[in-house]
Amino acid sequence: MTRAGVCAPCLLAVRLGEDEPWAWGELHDEALAPGRPRQLTLEIDGVALPEARPVRMPQAKSGRRAAIPSWLRARLPEQVHDDPRICPPQVPGQMGLFPTPARQFARTHAARIGDRYIPGFEAVSEQLQRMADERRVRARTTWIWRLEGFARLALAARDPDRHQVATEALKDLLYNGPILGLALDRAGLLALPPPRRMVPPRGTGPTRQGGQRDPELRGQCTHCLAWANDRRVLCVPCASWCSEMRKRGGSEAECGRCHRTLMLSAGMCRMCRIVVAETEVDTAQIAMNHGDQLWFAGSHAAALAVGRPLPGTAAPQGRFALKRRRARARAKSERQLSEHLVDPAQLELFPPPPRDWTRLDTSMRPALTASADSLVTDFTAYMRGRGWNTDFFNGSIRTLRIVTGHLGAEAPIQESDIRALVSMRADLQGARVINYLRQRGLLAAQPPTDPCIARARHHATAIARPAFSTAVHTFIDVLLGQGSTSSRARSPKTVENYVGAILDTLEAWIADGLADPREITRKHIEDVLDPLRGDQALRLHTALRSFFRALKRERLVFRDPARSISLTSNRTVPTALPSDRIAGLLDRVDDPRDRLMVALVAIYALLPGQLVHLRRTDLDRSKGRLRLRRAGRMDHVIYLDAFTLRLATVWELQRHGRWPDSSNPHLFVTRNTAVDDSGPPISAGVVQQLFQRVGLPAGRLRVDRIVDEARHSADPVRLMELFGLSNLSATRYVLSAHPDKKNGPIAP
Repeated sequence: MTRAGVCAPCLLAVRLGEDEPWAWGELHDEALAPGRPRQLTLEIDGVALPEARPVRMPQAKSGRRAAIPSWLRARLPEQVHDDPRICPPQVPGQMGLFPTPARQFARTHAARIGDRYIPGFEAVSEQLQRMADERRVRARTTWIWRLEGFARLALAARDPDRHQVATEALKDLLYNGPILGLALDRAGLLALPPPRRMVPPRGTGPTRQGGQRDPELRGQCTHCLAWANDRRVLCVPCASWCSEMRKRGGSEAECGRCHRTLMLSAGMCRMCRIVVAETEVDTAQIAMNHGDQLWFAGSHAAALAVGRPLPGTAAPQGRFALKRRRARARAKSERQLSEHLVDPAQLELFPPPPRDWTRLDTSMRPALTASADSLVTDFTAYMRGRGWNTDFFNGSIRTLRIVTGHLGAEAPIQESDIRALVSMRADLQGARVINYLRQRGLLAAQPPTDPCIARARHHATAIARPAFSTAVHTFIDVLLGQGSTSSRARSPKTVENYVGAILDTLEAWIADGLADPREITRKHIEDVLDPLRGDQALRLHTALRSFFRALKRERLVFRDPARSISLTSNRTVPTALPSDRIAGLLDRVDDPRDRLMVALVAIYALLPGQLVHLRRTDLDRSKGRLRLRRAGRMDHVIYLDAFTLRLATVWELQRHGRWPDSSNPHLFVTRNTAVDDSGPPISAGVVQQLFQRVGLPAGRLRVDRIVDEARHSADPVRLMELFGLSNLSATRYVLSAHPDKKNGPIAP
């Protein structure tokens, strides 16, 4: 029991000299602080203490609190205008996790929110003024003051994600709810009543992991696991997703990520597709090593919507594409210069070892220097100026970006680095980059390696016995003119043919137990040549004689076992082709380049190798002459007839029309060699394929032309002037065409 708001023990404590505990409660409007010492009193039968009797206080007037003494009023703190415990302000846009419980607001609650700013209160107050005028309320001020307090409570109690007051919240205002609902409705701040929802039937709700229904799992979608604070089993986006997938002919199957049986698209359910898309580019730092990121339904739900189309684009771009662009832009801005940039002022003390590009992370390219960026831009403009399709040189641009990003563009770039990088990945191209850097003077070219020599070296290295392997390498050096004694270098194709001819024989000798070429005798060579016949025997005999002659000169063997071995062989006589096989030869090809090649072989007996290495400067159409370059010999000049000159003119016009910017110096080009700035010749396979389509080998057609000329002239000098033959070959052709001119054994 209290009197004047103070209990009897506290009044007694005042009489006993303690502080005024009732004043504490008066100041703070709450219970006494715990742990404060108090003077207690006892009431025992037979013992009466005068201090234990209640203290009589003056009776307070009805309707107001007891007067506070003046000495205590000075100690009162300033009046609090806003109590944060009454309808505390919330963060706008937040979604409520649980439904708001039922409340009952009183008039005292409205006074405790003080002068807090509440959005929309002015509109409601204006409507209350109008309603007071319409109803002609007598106690107008009191009526409006009371309803305004409840209006402030209703507006302050709104959910943070709602602008209007819910209809069910009017029940919290007791008997003031209907009239305040009318004022809120007039001000546009009253939400429409929610539609009547059908409660899902029993047994259709979410399930536990074991498959049993859990009555506590309510408000969560069974597909995407989004929390909606309702009784829906399937949220609206997931229902639309399933409907759309069924229209497309989809069916339920096991998700490849979460292993649930749901409607799939691209092998994943809707939830897994959203999670993968959200964490693909982790701009928000939400990716997790284990588990999934859940979300709320409604306006905060995650979706796979594509969004609005960007300006200037036809296809819409969603927020995931925007995240990728922002991530790329941020990664590009955060790139640092490579620590491996080559300084052109730094001299090399030792030749650098080959770089290992296999461990390069091409997904995180370093920033380009100003010179490197200018070089890439100029390279792109250069390729566009050549008329090349932009869809085919993205790999070249990517290669140049990687190389210049890690090594810089101030010093020449090693050609070996570009080739090693290109061999690492299939989406990189290096041929155009090498040609462009060579033109700009920024390429440190590696020594050229002929493929024929490379194959011959590979065969030599693959030999099991080191002595034989060393001997074959020495043999290659001698053929290339790089031995201890200088000699004329053979062609790379001849070197490969010689090595390929003796390779099987050397392997057979190694299998027989021979460990060194010095153990080979004349008997070994005769046993190898004995079962062979014709060109096969002649080819092996020639290669073995050259092999042991080279080893003897380099002093790797004491004697040459093949020196005294001779081989009897049949020499074929050049013969002409039937006229029906040559008739209509040019009609079998349509391309101007192919027609010119066939004419040069059929009329002027050019070799396929000579066609490959012809240059544009060798053809002088004004004088009708064609120069053939011959290594180690004088150039041979051919005088072209009018028909061949017309074929050459047609080919030149077609080449200029197709590749006007081609810098290849050779006369015959293909679509690959024409755009290659290194100017390579066409391969021998191009000529071989041409004459395969014609139906005649180039060598047989050449022999037929020389034999036909020998029949008409019977003069070896004439053949030497027309076709550039040696005296021995010219005489052989004349004797083949005129056997009667051959001297007999008893001729004078």
